[in-house]
Amino acid sequence: MTDASAPPPSEAASGPGLRERRRAARAELDDAIAAVRELPGHEGFLAPPGFSTAAAVSRDEPLVYLAATFRGGTALCVLGPGVVPVPLPDLTEQEVSGLTGAYEDARAGWRRDPEAGLRHWRETLDQVCRRLWEIVVAPLRETLRLTRATLVPCGQLGLLPLHAAWEPVARTGTEPAAGTGRRYLLDDVTVSYIPNAQALRAAQDVRNAVRGHRLLAVVEPAPVTADSLPLTASEAAAAVAAHPGATVLSGREATAARLRAALPDADVLHFAGHCRSDIDDPMSSALLMADDEPLTLRQIMDLPLKLRLAVLAACDSGVAGQRLPDEVIALPTGLLQAGAAGVVAGLWALEDGAAAMLLAEFHRVWPREHPEPADALRAAQLWLRDTTNGEKAAVYEAARSSGDWLPPEAARALHTRVAWEEPRARAHAAIDQWAAMVLVGV
Repeated sequence: MTDASAPPPSEAASGPGLRERRRAARAELDDAIAAVRELPGHEGFLAPPGFSTAAAVSRDEPLVYLAATFRGGTALCVLGPGVVPVPLPDLTEQEVSGLTGAYEDARAGWRRDPEAGLRHWRETLDQVCRRLWEIVVAPLRETLRLTRATLVPCGQLGLLPLHAAWEPVARTGTEPAAGTGRRYLLDDVTVSYIPNAQALRAAQDVRNAVRGHRLLAVVEPAPVTADSLPLTASEAAAAVAAHPGATVLSGREATAARLRAALPDADVLHFAGHCRSDIDDPMSSALLMADDEPLTLRQIMDLPLKLRLAVLAACDSGVAGQRLPDEVIALPTGLLQAGAAGVVAGLWALEDGAAAMLLAEFHRVWPREHPEPADALRAAQLWLRDTTNGEKAAVYEAARSSGDWLPPEAARALHTRVAWEEPRARAHAAIDQWAAMVLVGV
């Protein structure tokens, strides 16, 4: 892990070139939003909400807007009719551009060459998240003490994992992130994300209307021209065990046509497969079904959906185009507009074993122990990060015998994945291992 004193990634160049790129990006975003608004029933997509909307949706949980400008940023914490402004003097557009540029470059290098690029990707994540604490979290904590927050990160700030922002603390073995000498934002605050207050209002309406938990599980559609995901069956088995009577589409049965037909009757979707994020045409971003047939966001938004939750256990399922500067259109945002209350999605590709263990734990605690998905995701991420390899192996060994929350075959697969690791080590303590998944919505 990177030393806490490591300098932040270099800042991106500013000036006329940056302003021209921002104007072009604004025009590109306007065109994308206009395309969505042409779809029947989506005429109000990402329409600017009034303050009354923000006040209404934040009665029970703060809505925190985060915005950078050329001269410094601002956080606006809305809780019902009250607003607390917090200056963020170091949150400049130049700073955010530098952080997102370093983050995207390191992620791309890692994707091109996973072995050679992993160290740089981890170092960059550490540096970016450390800087996010300094310029966003630290000033907020001087004014507010939050235990829950729905974040509205504006512009390129929405590309970054704010929940993984961290500060150094004394290495005592009892610190929040055991043995790391760090405290993360997620240690103190249950974090979710939303593009704007209007989307949050729609998500809350769906949550209040959906009472059932009819699960539709899509498990590794095949054949596809992408790497196999051998542990997706284990995470899906945990989801099915938590929702008796689930419908499962697997392998060759997981066609685009069958998914379109089944989605309107589902309350919960767990998709374990591959997706495609289209930066130039976000409405063409898609879930990849059997025979590489895409189910695009445009097609999904035509369906009459009422989903309490969609879990997209797919690589980069939450990624939006870096060129879209504000309220970006990605699969999670599109699913909210289509009728999902919440979407769990990934900001980057998560290693197959880490993803399966994280999502199996998520389905173990949601909704049994944590009725709200944000609390369940936080609990699963902290468990994955903080437990030793030996502790994980013991959990799966016990599940092989009991079968109460995880079928024996799935427990055996996960046990095999972690049993060969050094028992006292924490193989998933690095940010890239535990922090990829986020909840968009409620």
